[in-house]
Amino acid sequence: MEWIAGVIDNFFTFIQWVWDFLTTGIYELIKDFLVLLTKAAIYSWVSLQVMALEVAYEAAQGIMSDIGVAEAVRQRWAGLPAEVASALSFFGIPQALNIIFSALSTRFVLKFVPFLGR
Repeated sequence: MEWIAGVIDNFFTFIQWVWDFLTTGIYELIKDFLVLLTKAAIYSWVSLQVMALEVAYEAAQGIMSDIGVAEAVRQRWAGLPAEVASALSFFGIPQALNIIFSALSTRFVLKFVPFLGR
């Protein structure tokens, strides 16, 4: 007779589990799925932005070398007196110019990249 009580208890436990799933489990399942979908969308968007930025940077570097801006800056730098060039090097002006020219050219090229250009 005790096994009948165990079967009935297991049946009611199963019914309670089904009821709990129907009342709160479906909500949690859908919410977890939507969170996972949102994470995937955000990851894809960030990956696309990084890829577009890499493409723009490479294109900007190619344009800068094709135009000859780096060579022109090197020629002007070589034309400076030694004392002035030494003082500017001390303050990191060559590195700053490199960063500025890279940033400007990258910004210009980003205007032509879909989803990024504004």
